Amino acid sequence: MLRTEHKGLHQSLLTAVQQAAIDTKVLVSAVKKVEWTDPLLFYAAAKQFGYTERFYWSDPEQHIVFAGIGSAFTIANSSQKRFQDTQNRWQQLLNRVIVHGPAYSFGTGPLLFGGFSFDPLKQKTQLWETFSDTVLVLPSFLLTMKEGESWLTINQLVGHDDCAEDLYERMQNMEEQLLQHSRQPLSEQGSVIVSQHEVQTKSWMEAIQAVQSEMKQGRVQKVVLARELRLTAENEFDSALIVQALRIGQPDCYIFSIDYQDTCFLGATPERLVKKEDQLFTSMCLAGSIGRGNTEEEDEQNAAELLQDEKNLVEHRYVVDMIRKVMTSVCTEVNIPHQPGVMRTKNLIHLYTPVEGRGGCNLFEMVEKLHPTPALGGTPREEAMELIREQEDLDRGLYAGPIGWIDYKGNGEFAVGIRSALIRGANASLFAGCGIVESSQPHMEYEETKMKFKPMLSALGGSMK
Repeated sequence: MLRTEHKGLHQSLLTAVQQAAIDTKVLVSAVKKVEWTDPLLFYAAAKQFGYTERFYWSDPEQHIVFAGIGSAFTIANSSQKRFQDTQNRWQQLLNRVIVHGPAYSFGTGPLLFGGFSFDPLKQKTQLWETFSDTVLVLPSFLLTMKEGESWLTINQLVGHDDCAEDLYERMQNMEEQLLQHSRQPLSEQGSVIVSQHEVQTKSWMEAIQAVQSEMKQGRVQKVVLARELRLTAENEFDSALIVQALRIGQPDCYIFSIDYQDTCFLGATPERLVKKEDQLFTSMCLAGSIGRGNTEEEDEQNAAELLQDEKNLVEHRYVVDMIRKVMTSVCTEVNIPHQPGVMRTKNLIHLYTPVEGRGGCNLFEMVEKLHPTPALGGTPREEAMELIREQEDLDRGLYAGPIGWIDYKGNGEFAVGIRSALIRGANASLFAGCGIVESSQPHMEYEETKMKFKPMLSALGGSMK
């Protein structure tokens, strides 16, 4: 017997079966309000049912927190026109969608989550073999928490030869099991780190000197160089426990996790790339940093020093100029303060400038125009990217790439995938980088990356030596 509250869903499935062509499926997306459920426990529950795709996201203000389980539809490719191709494939799917449930709410309904690699032209290594340059997934089950309420979206592709009754019962049964298991607390058994290795530190320091030689010749003004720290644990890392540690330890950051085919990229990043809600775009310039003080007085001194430091101000200005140029090219209104302020995270103080603009371009187009900002690549962009390919040993993969989501109304948000780690079994690779300018001192840049490793290292159970 059909459950009363889902008669509309059953009808949507019947309609989808009738509308589906022999070679074209119809997407049914059903949204309903559910009893309050912690998205992290929902995320953790997926593992018990053998799902190899699960996702977690929360913004710093906790306006939107969601967890996705499974894959109803996946975009995974390495196309050179990846942003445009992704937009086209997403729109093609949405041309044949039936959305059932309450009126549209930001962050519910059909929604893609995932990310793009930092540089599709960089030579690939085994480190990132699981991920294509584009990996965006429409979860089969999406739990969204906003304004203290929980919403569940179920997504199902329906073919012309599917049985609506069977699909309905299967979807309902899985929903009930997932929500039931989402009441179970997380395991308290974390991982014990048995080895810790900084990868190719010497060659990273030499790369700094190499790009500074190019700067002296006037080829570039800034290049961001990143490096890797590898960890091995006694037992497999549990990404749910790591996300929990990040939620506690880095509450002022975006927390994300992309668990994809038994490999997980996750992190706590302070940096938004861009958010779109209707016609409003919001971004930020985040470049230039200094460590937190041990006392409130020392912290204020550090912030004041950062606001006067010419090297960091120059770094920051490159980002502001680039984002202003992009925004003014596609927006009718742009608001950017003339002077930066500071943003404090647990371990660092950053120079920070908020950005707003109003315009009509789609979110993927804006992501493509903004990525990578000089905070992650350098300036000029193309020359800096070429030097990163030449001098940086690291295969960045999704590190420093756009990580986020987009819904069926074209709204969404992408952050920059820094302060992050790639986890496979009992092995983890952590990533950190810093902006190199002509006046940079290699040993100081090395110490800066050590500070940037700390958030993820602490969440994984390690410590910086």
